[in-house]
Amino acid sequence: MAPNPFLATGVLMAGTVAAMRKRTVDSSRVELLHAPETATINGESLLEIIQNECPSLADPEHGRFVPSLLLPTSDLQTCYNAICERFGRPRIVKYERELITTEDGGTIGLDWSPPFEQLPPDDRPIVVLSHGLSGGSQETYVQLTVKQLTSEPYNFRTVVVNYRGCAGVKLTTHVLYNGGFTSDYKFALSHIRKRFLQSSLIGIGYSLGANLVTKYVGEEGPACLLSAAISVCNPYDLAASSDAIEVPTLRNKHVYTPAMLLGLMHLYRRHQKAIEAGPIKFDTEAIANIKRLREFDDLITSRAFGYKDSTDYYTKCSCAQFMPSICIPFLAISSLDDPVCPEKIIPRDTFRSNPYLILALTEHGGHLGYHESLSASWYPRPIAEFCAAISQRT
Repeated sequence: MAPNPFLATGVLMAGTVAAMRKRTVDSSRVELLHAPETATINGESLLEIIQNECPSLADPEHGRFVPSLLLPTSDLQTCYNAICERFGRPRIVKYERELITTEDGGTIGLDWSPPFEQLPPDDRPIVVLSHGLSGGSQETYVQLTVKQLTSEPYNFRTVVVNYRGCAGVKLTTHVLYNGGFTSDYKFALSHIRKRFLQSSLIGIGYSLGANLVTKYVGEEGPACLLSAAISVCNPYDLAASSDAIEVPTLRNKHVYTPAMLLGLMHLYRRHQKAIEAGPIKFDTEAIANIKRLREFDDLITSRAFGYKDSTDYYTKCSCAQFMPSICIPFLAISSLDDPVCPEKIIPRDTFRSNPYLILALTEHGGHLGYHESLSASWYPRPIAEFCAAISQRT
């Protein structure tokens, strides 16, 4: 009988897929990067705490992230949430919104979960979450974390900080927010602290929100209101991250740059009247023709916040320069295949020198992806484990 070429091709393809899957699984272990001696928390080193109580990060068997077989690449991992949300954003958790007013008249939306009717005020630890670029509490990556943190066995109280103009919060000043605008975050933390004097606070930031939270923690040093912080998919260097997105590849040109600009321009146009009613004059003709993220930051962000240009904004607001001053337990989760925050910009030397910092590196995950299946993500588990471990000791 003559060999069947289709059968032979099928067997060859199956073998190739199996070999690729094996390589993916073999490289799925989480790598922990830290100083030779980590900080001591109540008599235990930070590294020992993670090794003993964060199995998703350090356990030989469970300390790994294996991407879904259906989402094997960084691009699929990154885009999956957005693809799902095109068909309607899922409502995973229930919030109760509180609006607070800053000293300059700005409005910040605090979305509490569980709602106070379900969980009356008490002294349990509170996890404070900060969304990414033009996002909010409705983002799937935020909701998945909130669900994990508020469920058994963790039972945290959580609150998402929705910055000016985001997630349905009315813009009541002439400026929105940016990746280094820590004054609003500090104001929100102060309000939460005054309302819950006995509760410890742990901060989490995602993407641009991770840059903001990290910058705040470094700026504040010993005066930081947080007892610990977590950074997820942090860009660290805003200029380098912007440059990575603008490399002229097909995926950047047709996927990442348009998607990010769409969110930013939608946010700007929604609040255009309030922004342009202020004392700063904007070049509306040039803004209408924006094609790149750096152009948005040149024409809008920099002018609104008094920076010379996007380079000045990126230089002054990138969080990496503030990380040597961090002096609370700090966990960063980053993926080596993150297309938005590439491996080369991760400040490894800082993680190796500051005893309060722990970097959890994964081979796969994309940007805010980490999909183990089409219905489950990995990162909420290590986040919840770390929050529980630290809250028991602070």
